Amino acid sequence: MSSAKAWSVQGSQRPLESRWISVRADDCVTPSGATVSPFYVLEAPDFVSVLGLDTEDRVILVRQYRHGFGGLCLELPGGLVDPGETDLIAVAARELQEETGYASGDLTHVATLSIDPSRYANRQHLVLARHLTQGPPNPDASEDIEVVRVSREEARDLALSGGIANAAHVGLLLMGLSRVF
Repeated sequence: MSSAKAWSVQGSQRPLESRWISVRADDCVTPSGATVSPFYVLEAPDFVSVLGLDTEDRVILVRQYRHGFGGLCLELPGGLVDPGETDLIAVAARELQEETGYASGDLTHVATLSIDPSRYANRQHLVLARHLTQGPPNPDASEDIEVVRVSREEARDLALSGGIANAAHVGLLLMGLSRVF
């Protein structure tokens, strides 16, 4: 049994709040009485990422520009959970179709993880989609997406070699592939 205890929050402020991210400044006291003030927490919407396999057992990835990274990134398709949405499978199906055009009736929630539990309040959800069939994509106006199909082995190699730069996507991809190998 763990002896670790939660901090108590004496007060909070939000010095920055937008539709994409909020910064919460908490005034905290540890169980031993130490003051940690302010402690900044980043609040953002939850994300859903999809490990998709088409009818030829190829992994569906997307390549797109990521401004924070300053370049193109290869990653799992997915997107934000909109306010009020609770059906992660429906969010995954929508994001997969919008970004790639692929659709499937065989979607399974695999995991819900924290991006960085020390600083972020949101969660990343992994959905496995099998037997995908392709249709026309419908990306958002700000998205310029290239769909990339690779074998499961190539996807694993990309994750392990740094070919996929998003650390969360590396972990999610490897976790998902362990379910289908």
